[in-house]
Amino acid sequence: MSYRKGLAVTAAIAVLGLVSIPAAQASAATPEFAVQNAANSNIRGGYNAYSRGDYKIAKTFNVRATAKGIKKSRRSIAYSNLCATLGQLNTLDAAQDACNLAVKMDPNNWRALNNRGVINYLAGEKDAAMADFTTAAGSSDAALAQANADLLAGTKLATSE
Repeated sequence: MSYRKGLAVTAAIAVLGLVSIPAAQASAATPEFAVQNAANSNIRGGYNAYSRGDYKIAKTFNVRATAKGIKKSRRSIAYSNLCATLGQLNTLDAAQDACNLAVKMDPNNWRALNNRGVINYLAGEKDAAMADFTTAAGSSDAALAQANADLLAGTKLATSE
Protein backbone atom coordinates (compact mmCIF):
# COMPACT_ATOMS: atom_id res chain seq x y z
CA MET A 1 0.00 0.00 0.00
CA SER A 2 1.34 3.41 -0.91
CA TYR A 3 1.96 6.08 1.68
CA ARG A 4 -0.97 8.20 0.38
CA LYS A 5 -3.42 5.27 0.46
CA GLY A 6 -2.28 4.36 3.97
CA LEU A 7 -2.76 7.96 5.09
CA ALA A 8 -6.21 8.08 3.48
CA VAL A 9 -7.25 4.81 5.16
CA THR A 10 -5.99 6.08 8.51
CA ALA A 11 -7.89 9.34 8.07
CA ALA A 12 -11.08 7.47 7.12
CA ILE A 13 -10.81 5.24 10.17
CA ALA A 14 -10.25 8.27 12.37
CA VAL A 15 -13.28 10.06 10.93
CA LEU A 16 -15.50 7.00 11.27
CA GLY A 17 -14.28 6.50 14.82
CA LEU A 18 -15.12 10.09 15.73
CA VAL A 19 -18.54 9.81 14.16
CA SER A 20 -19.38 6.75 16.22
CA ILE A 21 -18.32 8.22 19.59
CA PRO A 22 -21.44 10.33 20.23
CA ALA A 23 -23.74 7.39 19.54
CA ALA A 24 -21.80 5.18 21.93
CA GLN A 25 -21.82 7.87 24.61
CA ALA A 26 -25.53 8.47 24.17
CA SER A 27 -26.36 4.83 24.70
CA ALA A 28 -24.09 4.68 27.75
CA ALA A 29 -25.91 7.56 29.46
CA THR A 30 -27.74 6.54 32.60
CA PRO A 31 -29.94 8.45 35.02
CA GLU A 32 -28.16 10.17 37.90
CA PHE A 33 -28.60 9.93 41.64
CA ALA A 34 -29.36 13.00 43.75
CA VAL A 35 -27.87 13.46 47.21
CA GLN A 36 -28.63 16.20 49.69
CA ASN A 37 -26.67 17.92 52.43
CA ALA A 38 -28.19 18.79 55.81
CA ALA A 39 -27.18 20.21 59.18
CA ASN A 40 -26.72 16.74 60.73
CA SER A 41 -22.98 15.95 60.93
CA ASN A 42 -23.43 12.37 59.67
CA ILE A 43 -25.54 13.50 56.73
CA ARG A 44 -22.94 16.16 55.96
CA GLY A 45 -20.11 13.59 56.21
CA GLY A 46 -21.97 11.17 53.95
CA TYR A 47 -22.71 13.91 51.44
CA ASN A 48 -19.07 15.03 51.33
CA ALA A 49 -17.76 11.47 50.97
CA TYR A 50 -20.31 10.74 48.23
CA SER A 51 -19.29 13.90 46.40
CA ARG A 52 -15.67 12.74 46.46
CA GLY A 53 -16.70 9.32 45.13
CA ASP A 54 -15.73 7.57 48.38
CA TYR A 55 -18.87 5.44 48.59
CA LYS A 56 -17.67 3.12 51.36
CA ILE A 57 -17.09 6.06 53.71
CA ALA A 58 -20.37 7.64 52.54
CA LYS A 59 -22.17 4.42 53.43
CA THR A 60 -20.75 4.49 56.95
CA PHE A 61 -21.88 8.07 57.52
CA ASN A 62 -25.28 7.49 55.91
CA VAL A 63 -25.99 4.41 58.03
CA ARG A 64 -25.15 6.42 61.15
CA ALA A 65 -27.42 9.23 59.96
CA THR A 66 -30.43 6.91 59.77
CA ALA A 67 -30.38 6.41 63.55
CA LYS A 68 -33.56 7.15 65.40
CA GLY A 69 -33.74 10.35 67.37
CA ILE A 70 -33.51 12.80 64.49
CA LYS A 71 -36.43 14.41 62.71
CA LYS A 72 -38.24 12.30 60.11
CA SER A 73 -37.38 14.78 57.38
CA ARG A 74 -33.65 14.40 58.10
CA ARG A 75 -33.93 10.61 58.38
CA SER A 76 -35.62 10.64 54.98
CA ILE A 77 -32.62 12.57 53.60
CA ALA A 78 -30.25 10.07 55.23
CA TYR A 79 -32.10 7.08 53.75
CA SER A 80 -32.26 8.74 50.34
CA ASN A 81 -28.50 9.42 50.43
CA LEU A 82 -27.93 5.85 51.62
CA CYS A 83 -29.98 4.61 48.67
CA ALA A 84 -27.77 6.54 46.23
CA THR A 85 -24.62 5.31 47.96
CA LEU A 86 -25.73 1.67 47.92
CA GLY A 87 -26.70 2.09 44.28
CA GLN A 88 -23.18 3.28 43.51
CA LEU A 89 -21.88 0.21 45.35
CA ASN A 90 -24.20 -1.96 43.20
CA THR A 91 -26.20 -3.38 46.13
CA LEU A 92 -29.54 -2.75 44.51
CA ASP A 93 -31.83 -4.66 46.90
CA ALA A 94 -30.51 -2.80 49.94
CA ALA A 95 -30.62 0.46 47.98
CA GLN A 96 -34.27 -0.17 47.07
CA ASP A 97 -35.10 -0.77 50.75
CA ALA A 98 -33.39 2.49 51.75
CA CYS A 99 -35.27 4.44 49.08
CA ASN A 100 -38.58 2.93 50.08
CA LEU A 101 -37.98 3.96 53.70
CA ALA A 102 -37.04 7.49 52.61
CA VAL A 103 -40.23 7.82 50.54
CA LYS A 104 -42.34 6.35 53.34
CA MET A 105 -40.97 8.93 55.80
CA ASP A 106 -41.39 11.83 53.38
CA PRO A 107 -43.49 11.16 50.26
CA ASN A 108 -42.51 14.64 48.97
CA ASN A 109 -38.77 13.90 49.02
CA TRP A 110 -38.12 14.18 45.30
CA ARG A 111 -34.51 13.04 45.69
CA ALA A 112 -35.68 9.78 47.28
CA LEU A 113 -38.14 9.24 44.43
CA ASN A 114 -35.45 10.09 41.89
CA ASN A 115 -32.97 7.73 43.52
CA ARG A 116 -35.52 4.93 43.63
CA GLY A 117 -36.09 5.61 39.94
CA VAL A 118 -32.38 5.15 39.25
CA ILE A 119 -32.37 1.90 41.23
CA ASN A 120 -35.42 0.70 39.26
CA TYR A 121 -33.66 1.67 36.03
CA LEU A 122 -30.53 -0.26 37.02
CA ALA A 123 -32.69 -3.26 37.95
CA GLY A 124 -34.30 -3.19 34.49
CA GLU A 125 -37.67 -1.91 35.74
CA LYS A 126 -38.03 0.92 33.21
CA ASP A 127 -41.75 1.57 33.79
CA ALA A 128 -41.29 1.85 37.56
CA ALA A 129 -38.28 4.10 36.99
CA MET A 130 -40.30 6.39 34.72
CA ALA A 131 -43.12 6.57 37.29
CA ASP A 132 -40.67 7.61 40.02
CA PHE A 133 -38.90 10.17 37.82
CA THR A 134 -42.21 11.67 36.70
CA THR A 135 -43.51 11.95 40.25
CA ALA A 136 -40.21 13.44 41.46
CA ALA A 137 -40.14 15.91 38.58
CA GLY A 138 -43.39 17.42 39.91
CA SER A 139 -41.34 19.31 42.52
CA SER A 140 -40.34 22.80 41.48
CA ASP A 141 -36.61 22.27 42.13
CA ALA A 142 -36.30 18.77 40.67
CA ALA A 143 -34.58 19.52 37.36
CA LEU A 144 -32.42 16.41 37.71
CA ALA A 145 -35.48 14.18 38.03
CA GLN A 146 -36.92 15.77 34.88
CA ALA A 147 -33.63 15.22 33.06
CA ASN A 148 -33.68 11.58 34.15
CA ALA A 149 -37.26 11.20 32.91
CA ASP A 150 -36.30 12.80 29.59
CA LEU A 151 -33.27 10.54 29.31
CA LEU A 152 -35.36 7.45 29.96
CA ALA A 153 -38.03 8.61 27.51
CA GLY A 154 -35.30 9.05 24.88
CA THR A 155 -33.91 5.61 25.68
CA LYS A 156 -37.37 4.06 25.35
CA LEU A 157 -37.90 5.78 22.00
CA ALA A 158 -34.48 4.77 20.73
CA THR A 159 -34.93 1.11 21.67
CA SER A 160 -38.43 0.89 20.18
CA GLU A 161 -37.42 2.16 16.77
